[in-house]
Amino acid sequence: MFFLFLKKIERILRKHDWLTLIVILLTLHCISAFLLLVFDYQTFAEDSLPKTLWKGTWWFFVTATTVGYGDVIPQSIPGQVIAIFDMIFGIGLMFTIIGAGTDKIIERRKKRLKGLQEIKHKDHIVILGGGAPKKLKTIIRELRKDFGEHAEIVVCSDKYKENPYPEEVDFVFGKIDQEETLKKANLKKAQKVIIYGINDEESILSTMAVDDFNKMVFITVYLRDRENIKHINRINKARQKLAEVSKKQYPKITTVTRIYDLMLARELSNPELSDVVFKLMRTGEGNTFYSIQAWPDMNVCIKVPEIRKLLRKTEAHALLLGIKRYETNEIIINPDENIFVCPKDQLFVIAKEKPSLDWSKILNENNI
Repeated sequence: MFFLFLKKIERILRKHDWLTLIVILLTLHCISAFLLLVFDYQTFAEDSLPKTLWKGTWWFFVTATTVGYGDVIPQSIPGQVIAIFDMIFGIGLMFTIIGAGTDKIIERRKKRLKGLQEIKHKDHIVILGGGAPKKLKTIIRELRKDFGEHAEIVVCSDKYKENPYPEEVDFVFGKIDQEETLKKANLKKAQKVIIYGINDEESILSTMAVDDFNKMVFITVYLRDRENIKHINRINKARQKLAEVSKKQYPKITTVTRIYDLMLARELSNPELSDVVFKLMRTGEGNTFYSIQAWPDMNVCIKVPEIRKLLRKTEAHALLLGIKRYETNEIIINPDENIFVCPKDQLFVIAKEKPSLDWSKILNENNI
């Protein structure tokens, strides 16, 4: 048993060379302290044991670092011999540890830049792909505005040799549809995923990989061809069937497609329409689109005109554009005044900032 313990210690020290040096240094310190207390007790003795031990520790590190204040000096010949031994070996060990520590820091930074380090974040946002650096920068900027400057963002891609924005995001190098990449990105504990492949095939394969890896994460997929939405719909249908069996609620995978081509024809008959749409999509330019959920914990349905009034009274001064039915997934744009909004329906609004609503308080204050 004793030899097995020694072998285990040996493996640890071999794996962590810097730890080996620290252990040797501390061992040297302990041996020196014991010998000095035996052979030069009068020099180091204080009124209490903790003070005595601290005085010896202070002397050891002042000596080993070549500072040499001279406030504590061994008086006996054996004590001075021990001091010579500590100076010869302690100085070398001390600077070796500093060098090893510096090397580790540099090595860790290189791994982080190259995307070779495993991510330890929780509730973070993962971007799989992200397109060209300029597009990726735009996505990161918009996420920061929506989720705050302290949101943890991880970019996964094999198109960059190293992290394109090391001061803003973490980076994982690898194919975005591979399980190993998703593991490194700690996708099991991620909150949201954006999938932006180099083409639709890569995006769809990545969506399937993420769905297999973590069905509870919220996924948004960018597709270039609207025809490919059907593949994402198949994954959503499979999630829905699984939810019926497992009695769990899985978030629906959402898709975003190019709207530039759709706007071309509309622009001919509706001049400047595209400018308005794209201005609303840029969160840095005032009002933009948001979605909020209607009172999930209250069993009450309210007509659209009343909802419009309540939203306009908020600090965000929100304007209701449409609703999405929780039960049927039906989307109603510019809903009629006789339509009711019910619990868990999704409200789409234009506002200066995302409305933060305490529905219970709002409904009580308005006697609803």
